[in-house]
Amino acid sequence: MKIFISHKQQDDIYAKEVKQTLTSCGVDAYLDLLDDTISGDGEKLTQHIKSKISECSDVIVILSEKTKASWWVPFEIGMASEKDMPIANYLVSYIMLPEYLTYWPRLKNQGDVKKYVEIRNKVSADFIKSRGLYESASIYGGTETQVFYQQLKKSL
Repeated sequence: MKIFISHKQQDDIYAKEVKQTLTSCGVDAYLDLLDDTISGDGEKLTQHIKSKISECSDVIVILSEKTKASWWVPFEIGMASEKDMPIANYLVSYIMLPEYLTYWPRLKNQGDVKKYVEIRNKVSADFIKSRGLYESASIYGGTETQVFYQQLKKSL
């Protein structure tokens, strides 16, 4: 598992905290503020983001009032959605989410980030074990991502 951390630059401190928690759980994460290769025009930046998201399996989105002014965060969410990557919102504080963001699980603290990792690993392991036994994921009530969302939302 490798997680892409999507955030607005003004929320760097929260993105770093999430990355530190993921690292402490043994999970690799990409955080652009630690990437000195980012520069250039919109096309180069778009290609860079697409490339980095494709290297990851999951996305955690840092959401705050500041996120509303971001053009890149919705782009990154759209890229991940298109690939059916697991996505979770990390809420910096209570904010009213637009309807389209309420579908994904909401993490509120570092303990929730740890639950994310724990449940994600368990669901992935269960699906890997069952691949040889079953042709369809329908016995689990959906795709691996859907089952993960259901289990994570129950635990939060």
